[in-house]
Amino acid sequence: MKMSLFRAAPLLALVSLLALGVSAPLPAVAAPASAPTWGAPVAPPPRASDAADEDDGSATGDYFHDFGELIVRVRSVRWISELCADAFPASGDLQRRAYADWLQSHRAFVDEMEGQFGLIEKRWAGASPAARAGLSTKELQARLDANRDALKEDFLARPLATQRKRCDAYPELLLSRRMNLEKSEADLVKSVRAGPR
Repeated sequence: MKMSLFRAAPLLALVSLLALGVSAPLPAVAAPASAPTWGAPVAPPPRASDAADEDDGSATGDYFHDFGELIVRVRSVRWISELCADAFPASGDLQRRAYADWLQSHRAFVDEMEGQFGLIEKRWAGASPAARAGLSTKELQARLDANRDALKEDFLARPLATQRKRCDAYPELLLSRRMNLEKSEADLVKSVRAGPR
């Protein structure tokens, strides 16, 4: 059973979409290869809702890798909302409402992805610690959630004006087709739903 993804944070394509709502491209700050970033595309489209509804092709077919990529993307939707609400309390209610609306629209999918931890636990019930790479499902979740700290670190390294622009754009971004992760990350979803092979 491959466990490398749970030892290193997966890259997040999702967070780069924050730059879609700003008027000009912003330079990306170098981050460790395994850390998520708030990077910017070279030429952002004029509106966040115009983002392409295409899978980024990051699925490998390895359940644990693909699940790690997908669950971090799912959780980062909340993390970014929380970071923005904390950084700019005056717009915190807007961030929380935008996330609550997104979650209401995608609740079944989010629950399905979070439910994968229960499925992993069942599969591991009789497995040796070596087969589980010595990890429990709680430890897996903790390692994945460490991505939040890396995301926060990258966010705080940006100039305040950049943080504000990206956070101001986030509620609109949540309405885009790209943020329908079940469809925009279709290859990852298909791999995860197929389960470990």
